[in-house]
Amino acid sequence: MPRDQSISSLQKYSGMSINRVMKKINMKYLFTAALFMLMVIGCKDEDFDSYKIQSVDNHGNDQKIISTAATATSNSEFAVNAVAPTNDIGEFNLIPVVLNSGKVASEDIHVTMVPVPDSLDSYNEANETEFLLAGSPGSPAYTLLDDGVVTIPKGSNVGYLKIKAVSFDYLGADSYAFPYRIESVREPGYVVSGNHNFGIVVFMAKNDYDGLYHAEGKLEGHPSLSGPIDFKDFKMATSGLRTVIFNSVAGKNAVFGVEIEATIDPVTNLVSLKETPNSSAALVFSDPTNSYDPAKKVFKLKFGWGTRVETLTLTYTGSR
Repeated sequence: MPRDQSISSLQKYSGMSINRVMKKINMKYLFTAALFMLMVIGCKDEDFDSYKIQSVDNHGNDQKIISTAATATSNSEFAVNAVAPTNDIGEFNLIPVVLNSGKVASEDIHVTMVPVPDSLDSYNEANETEFLLAGSPGSPAYTLLDDGVVTIPKGSNVGYLKIKAVSFDYLGADSYAFPYRIESVREPGYVVSGNHNFGIVVFMAKNDYDGLYHAEGKLEGHPSLSGPIDFKDFKMATSGLRTVIFNSVAGKNAVFGVEIEATIDPVTNLVSLKETPNSSAALVFSDPTNSYDPAKKVFKLKFGWGTRVETLTLTYTGSR
């Protein structure tokens, strides 16, 4: 099946980015504050229409402001959309564009988005990441739908910048980002947000470790939450070809702000752990015998931060 690649507009804007984007990805600092929220990229309109997103709340101001909302749970303009790997061409939502109003749109609103590779450069520089620009030479194919025009439908508050792609093509050692900003709104009477007018979304296929797990074990050294762990819907989220992100946990559903990236060695199946830049605490140690059993899809992990020590057995139960 033929696949188109929409890169003409990227070439127009990418003069200052090509040297940087062709570098290999630095997995050391892959994710920042928004990344563990990657599940929300594919969410339906309910979160937007019920005003759960902060940027949708107009605080009593009737001005019609159009903005981006890369994640539904924070003001960050960076997020990851990790989707199921498939060899079929699929349609995927990337950057949400929202009408900040207490009312739904009274008409179809057409918002033109344009690529801004310099925003990706700035993000890479600030966070010591090296995401590659989608559409640069050698990157996987995709088709930008509607020439980058996002429609916020009448009766809704949100529309999406969309692509068609084969998600399996985006499963690899390199990770590709789509940096776009709002250029204009076709209909009169709308104002583009001054600070939430762009988004950077990394598009990738979920790896083999991504999913829901049954977490069992114990937490020691916590003044009030030490004890057994039995968490049945524990999430591990793709952050690279052989890396996943998860949070430390206690009891049956308590998740801490200690955010950890696990890297699985494909030969030895040993697992190395380190905190992400978004973590609330640094790891004191990671047991060198931490491991993954690919046949049973089970992680055996032990790690510590501060005076806390956590021992976990994570058994895969299904996809997220």
